[in-house]
Amino acid sequence: MSGRSRMAHAFGRILQAQVVRVMFQALPTPPVMILVHRGRKSGRVYTTPLSMLAEEPDRGEVVVSPMWGRDADWYRNVVAGGLVEIQVRGEKRQVEWRELDESEKRSAGEAFRVTRPVYSRLILRMIARLNRFEGDPEEAAMRNLPMLGLRQVGS
Repeated sequence: MSGRSRMAHAFGRILQAQVVRVMFQALPTPPVMILVHRGRKSGRVYTTPLSMLAEEPDRGEVVVSPMWGRDADWYRNVVAGGLVEIQVRGEKRQVEWRELDESEKRSAGEAFRVTRPVYSRLILRMIARLNRFEGDPEEAAMRNLPMLGLRQVGS
C-alpha cells in the first residue's frame, strides 16, 4: 500500500468514525439505569450501567437484557443471588428479578422497536454480529438472549 493510499484509508476511517458518532448522538437512545450487584465469587459490589429495553411504571418493573448473553458477568452475578438494587433516574429501588417468558420477551422487544425504531435495528444487528447469531437479527436476539424483569419489591 502506498503512502497516499494509507493516508486516504486513515482519513476515511476517521471520517467514518465521526459520522457514526454523530449519528448515534442524534438517535434517541433508551434510558439508562444502574444495576448494583455483588460478585458471585469475590463478593465485591459492582455497578453496571444498562439500557432499559422497556419500563412498566404501573408494575414498578424494568426490562433489561445482557448483550453478551448468559455469559455476561452482571447477568451471572444476578442469577447467582447477587442483585443488590437498581438506580433509575437517581431513585434507588430494591428489586427482585425474574426471567421473562417467550411472550413477554416478544412484547418487550416490540416496545423497544416501536419507541426506538432506528436505534433498535442498529443495536440488534450489532448484537447479532458480536454473538455470531445466524439469521434475522431480531429473531436471533429473541431466541438466544435472556431478558430479565426487575420488579420493585412490594409492587
